[in-house]
Amino acid sequence: MLRASTIWLVVSTASLMLSGGCYDSAALVKQVRNDSLRNQSHEIDLGQFRTTIPRDSATNTIIEIELQLFGTVPQYRIPAIEKQLKADGYHLRAETLVAIRQTTDEELAEANLGTLRARLKQVVNSVLKNAPIKSIGIEQILIVEK
Repeated sequence: MLRASTIWLVVSTASLMLSGGCYDSAALVKQVRNDSLRNQSHEIDLGQFRTTIPRDSATNTIIEIELQLFGTVPQYRIPAIEKQLKADGYHLRAETLVAIRQTTDEELAEANLGTLRARLKQVVNSVLKNAPIKSIGIEQILIVEK
């Protein structure tokens, strides 16, 4: 004798088959591909920056920093970011220079410049509100102590 739960399972499976419970595999593959491309990260140039860190009172030395920044963003956000960079590029440049000038000797000694990159990411995301940057990269960096 069949139990009620088994009978319900057979009936619900049959109704799915009769009501078109099949799926379009091509559409599913296309959807997965689109989602993958949409979330793929790309690099966007944030500019080249050059500034000096305020003079160290103990050693009386000046440190100049020159660096090229880029951000990683989802591909679908690139047009919005480029639009914001055109509109707010001057503000981003000023805030980024301020953030770079706050760099300490300890931060410059870090192997991956993690603290500096985290501060720059925070600055970029505060200026570019509608287009968040996932991470900040430094393509070139030149540090000169005078």
